[in-house]
Order: sequence, then C-alpha cells, then structure tokens
Amino acid sequence: MIYNNKEKDLVKDYVVFDLETTGLDPKSSEIIEIGALKYINDELVDEFSVLIKPKDDIPSEITNITGIDDEMVKDALSIKEILPQFIDFIGNLTLIAHNSSFDLSFIEENILKLDLPMIDNKNIDTVVLARKYIPKAYNCKLETLKKYFKLDYGSHRSVDDCKTTNYVYQYCKKQALVKN
Repeated sequence: MIYNNKEKDLVKDYVVFDLETTGLDPKSSEIIEIGALKYINDELVDEFSVLIKPKDDIPSEITNITGIDDEMVKDALSIKEILPQFIDFIGNLTLIAHNSSFDLSFIEENILKLDLPMIDNKNIDTVVLARKYIPKAYNCKLETLKKYFKLDYGSHRSVDDCKTTNYVYQYCKKQALVKN
C-alpha cells in the first residue's frame, strides 16, 4: 500500500494533491476531479487540475457537496486517460494531502485496475501535522482549519482544497522549526 510510506522530514519540493470522488469506497466509487499544486523550494511552479468522466452518474449528494455534476464531466477524459498524466506530473516528489490515506487509496485502486506501475512516492499527511501543531483547532477537518486560519479559498473542489492543505502544511512546518 502506497499510503503507508509516511515522510518524516518536512520538505521544500513536493506536490499537494486532492481528489473529489463519487463516494468513500475506492473499490466502488470513482475519482471525478484531481487537483495538484507542485512546489519547488516552497514556491508554486505548476498546477494540475482536471475533471474526470466517471462510468456512472454522479450521485446528487456528491453534486451538492462539490458542485460537480454530470453535465460538467460529460466531455471530460476518463481516469484511464488522466491517471498516467497525473503520475507523470507528480514524478518522484513527496506527496502532501489532507487525510492522505483516503486520496492515496483511490490512486492505488485505480493504478491496480488500470494495470499501471505502482508509485512509491513518500507522503505527508497534514491531518497528522495539524493534530500536532494546531492543538487549538476544534478538530482537524480541512474545512475547520480553513475557518480557523480565516482562509478565503473555496471548499470541496480539488485545487481550492490543495491551497488550504498547503497553507496548513506551511504553518505546521514553521511551527516544527520553532519547536526544534
């Protein structure tokens, strides 16, 4: 499982990524959006943002959360076409996600379904960092942290969630440097 490969060191070169999916189970649900922001030396250098056409209709409760509906993805490419592009985009950089095991379980499941080579990128989970370095937050949900920091980003769309995740990562990284 790729999501057990937790990076201990806080890095300067990385990709923050987020998925929107049709449900919670990577075996029966589908990825409908991938967003990723690539940072080199802590500076944003590239962005990956794509909607993906699922095989099945998007459930109305997912549309209510994400705003992504069947009309928006009707002409989008399939995961079979998008996943290799995403794998190429991330290269061997450390991956950062909020609740990384969730997102990586979907990536892993689709790599297996599509018979692609498994990735072995190190990863950092900002939920773990937030629990350690943001103890005053009510909880460590991304939406809660966004409100805690009074961030002006949207929610439940991949790139906006990546921006919030990166803010949390950078904040925690600064806190870790102060404590060491």
